[in-house]
Amino acid sequence: MYLDHLITVAGWARTTRMGGKDFAFIELTDGSCSGTLQVVVDSCMPNFDDVAISKVGASYKFKGKLIKSPAKGQLFELQVSQPDKHSCVVVGHCDGSTYPLPTKRHTNEYLREHANLRPRTKLISSVTRIRNNLAYATHKFFQERGFLYIHTPLITASDCEGAGEMFQVTTVLPKPHDGIKGTPLFEREGQDKEEGKTTDAPVLSKNA
Repeated sequence: MYLDHLITVAGWARTTRMGGKDFAFIELTDGSCSGTLQVVVDSCMPNFDDVAISKVGASYKFKGKLIKSPAKGQLFELQVSQPDKHSCVVVGHCDGSTYPLPTKRHTNEYLREHANLRPRTKLISSVTRIRNNLAYATHKFFQERGFLYIHTPLITASDCEGAGEMFQVTTVLPKPHDGIKGTPLFEREGQDKEEGKTTDAPVLSKNA
């Protein structure tokens, strides 16, 4: 559909390299899929020098012609080589010396230290897509069978910002036709009226 047509793409660089002084090769991705698009920028482009010095992590916007790649490794590539029809813009520069995710393998422990960037890695992005598909399949299975997905209240010991006032769990039930208001939170069991001895046995906890 888009082959041999002018298209506009935008994303950030997963890898960059120079092909001598005449070409810049950029592996572009926008995170929408696990694949990437190779962009080949010719040195005849007006801001080629700006593209040539940009490194991994920089963001771009390209307008060029989508062609079948003559090289191995990818089916298609974007050719940016005609200044009058094509364009290349470096939207955001990135200092390659300080960028936390250079082109190399990273441990999971290291990625935890850069949680804002780890979705850019192939590992985390793949896991995210798998989780999405599993959640979708599970919900689809139950929705097609008439189930509803609801968030039930959680019974917990924490009481934050008055949430514990919303409801209570108790074995102390009011009399028929009486409201819940005024019902004690705790009841005393083992009370001996004759001897006046009491034994506290709380059976209700007020929960959020």
